[in-house]
Amino acid sequence: MDKSKMPNVSKLKQPTTMLPLPKVKGISSRVLQPLGQNKIQEDVGHQQPARRMLTRRSKSVSDLRLLSKPVEPFFRKPDGASTLSKLKQLTSASTTDLRNKLKKPLVKSGLKTLTESSRVAKQTPAAPTTTRTGLKRTATNTSEENAVIKPKVLKPAKPAPYDYKARFNLLNEKHTDLVQIHKETKQKLGDVEKDLERYEALKVSYSKLDHEHSRLLETHINTVDKLTKCNIDLEQLEKEYQKLQNEHELLKKEDSERRNNISLLETENGRLNCNLTTLNSEHEDLQNNYSTLKDTHEKLFYDYKCLCVKSDNLEKDLTKANDRIDCLQGELSDYKKSLHFLEELRRKTHNEIQDLKGTIRVFCRVRPSQPQENDKMLCNITYVDENTFEIKKSKESVNLISGKASDLKLEFNFDKVFPPEASQVEVFEELALLAQSALDGYHVCVFAYGQTGSGKTYTMQGEAGQRCMGIIPRTVDLIFRAINNLNRTGWSYVVEVSFLEIYNENIKDLLDKNNKEHLDIRFNDGKGTTVTNLTIKKVESSEEVKQLMESANRNRAVAATNFNEHSSRSHAVTKITLTGTNEEMQVCYAGSLSLVDLAGSESAKTSTSERITETKNINKSLSTLGTVLSALHNKESHIPYRNSKLTYLLQSSLGGNSKTLMFVNIAPFEECYGESVNALRFAAKVKEVKITSKKNKTYLQRELSNL
Repeated sequence: MDKSKMPNVSKLKQPTTMLPLPKVKGISSRVLQPLGQNKIQEDVGHQQPARRMLTRRSKSVSDLRLLSKPVEPFFRKPDGASTLSKLKQLTSASTTDLRNKLKKPLVKSGLKTLTESSRVAKQTPAAPTTTRTGLKRTATNTSEENAVIKPKVLKPAKPAPYDYKARFNLLNEKHTDLVQIHKETKQKLGDVEKDLERYEALKVSYSKLDHEHSRLLETHINTVDKLTKCNIDLEQLEKEYQKLQNEHELLKKEDSERRNNISLLETENGRLNCNLTTLNSEHEDLQNNYSTLKDTHEKLFYDYKCLCVKSDNLEKDLTKANDRIDCLQGELSDYKKSLHFLEELRRKTHNEIQDLKGTIRVFCRVRPSQPQENDKMLCNITYVDENTFEIKKSKESVNLISGKASDLKLEFNFDKVFPPEASQVEVFEELALLAQSALDGYHVCVFAYGQTGSGKTYTMQGEAGQRCMGIIPRTVDLIFRAINNLNRTGWSYVVEVSFLEIYNENIKDLLDKNNKEHLDIRFNDGKGTTVTNLTIKKVESSEEVKQLMESANRNRAVAATNFNEHSSRSHAVTKITLTGTNEEMQVCYAGSLSLVDLAGSESAKTSTSERITETKNINKSLSTLGTVLSALHNKESHIPYRNSKLTYLLQSSLGGNSKTLMFVNIAPFEECYGESVNALRFAAKVKEVKITSKKNKTYLQRELSNL
């Protein structure tokens, strides 16, 4: 083997600590230390410090296996045969010396220990005598023994020469201890011999591994040299390959570019051929078209000459037509003026007709009995004509003064009397002309008066269905139909609606039940009666008004009474404001239609205790209404409108340029006779009131902005 290729033992990592020798039971480490280590150091003292790892102590085979790594540098010498012979001599010498030297120190130390222990035992009388089986001598550090001074121990007194028994016992104890120590030493010696045998086996294995390692190392070096040469050759080949690959890529790119150029040229050639074919065909088509267009041009030129002649004739006709249009426009202007004049005449005539009928008119309606009311006794009602009827009780009444039976028969005369079989359509026909007065700029008021349960709400609002609709929904439909017709003649209308109720002399907004603001009535000669903070909706169709009406009816106060299960306990006022303008005539008409469903009148005697406050307020407002109408009838200087919220709200509808219609509703039952007569007498007084209607106000267009 080449010595230059051997590994350098001196460069191996040296252990920093000395591994301890294996401990043997009963033998101190100070006894074993000089036996093996000193001999090895004498033989191999010239070697490196790593060889001293042989002094490592081991208790088992697993500890000896760990010796393979640190012992390896010790046996690696340039000459393997000389190293192996020296190792065998060292092993045989160490084993012999170890066997000879283990006996003397152990006996002396054991006797000394036993002697000291017997002395201590004699000095302590309280402790009983026991058989000693042996003592272990612990390993102590020499430096610590020198540094620490042990205290003097009194030796136990020797037994007297004549005390044979004590001396015998002492010798017997020593003998027993020595026998025990001998057994333990013999056992430990056997363990040491086994460890030495394992060590010999490991040494042989190491020798084999060392030879194998040398062989593999040499093979490795040869392989490394070959690999180095191959790497050099490979690098050169890679450089040549890379160079060739670059050249190949360049050639490949050039070939690709040339192929692309060839394909582009072929494509361009094909396109040019197609274009040439197309151009040839287009050229032929153009030649054909040219010949066709030439013929067409000749025809068109001839037609043009003809059209020029016709155009001259048409210009002459157009001049005549323009002159005719100017004449017609003048006539149309005259017709419009005549139409506006006739419209003003119609308004004036319509207003005079309504005034002749009476500014305050009273209609009476008797409601029919329902199937569930067949058991009630009816009054005797005789209809003399369409304006007059008689009413009396079915039973004879007794005169309180004379005590004789008297047959009371009362006759009432009104503008119109509707029997129970009259339909909603018949009732509305008498009212339809008043809706036209509202469009003409007058204030119209329609209210229903009567006892609770007499059919006021049915007359004003009606029920679902075209046949059962009341006055309010039918009036709304009529107004919007009239507005659509007036729009064709240059009129435009703005329609606004509001719904409120007067409950216990408090005004409530039916379109906004959560309205917490104070609602107060204001009266102005120019604008009429207004309510502050009231919700006013602008509507465009009758459907919108009906939806708002349904919402207002749900918020109205109703309660059950002795005569009606769903009696209205408040005065509901539906106000429709109409503002019409005509830009050509430079006029504006502002009118309103107030539709009032009064609360049912009821005597305080027949009212329940829970509804007595409502009854008092209802009767008070109705009484004030009668007072106002009486003052109007007597033409008094002061009219007490402010005595009630109801009369104050209807101030503009009860006087001035207003038209008022009162429906008095009665029930045909015997039990309602008294209330019915009171209502009829009140209506008869209202019929006698005459109000002079003022001229309708007309505003110029320039004054509209000020309003």
